[in-house]
Amino acid sequence: MKIKYSPVHTDNQTTIIEYIDENNIIIDGEVYEFDSESVVWEDIDVQTGYLILEAKRLDGELWLEVVRYYTGIRRPDWDTGDYHDIKG
Repeated sequence: MKIKYSPVHTDNQTTIIEYIDENNIIIDGEVYEFDSESVVWEDIDVQTGYLILEAKRLDGELWLEVVRYYTGIRRPDWDTGDYHDIKG
């Protein structure tokens, strides 16, 4: 699984992302399950409360773009603009 973060700075909210397996992830306590063959989820942004902005599969691997809230003053190390490999 690869995740690209869309960072949002706030005073009081951080996003907790937990990897379950190559097709499932937990974001802020909510489990999101994806089909192992494809991703067909219209309006994923609206249906996830704008936590997941995009989901796609490339060569069988799940790629997500996720909004990630943070509270620190400095730019986080994970805010690279690139996709990150996420594994358990």
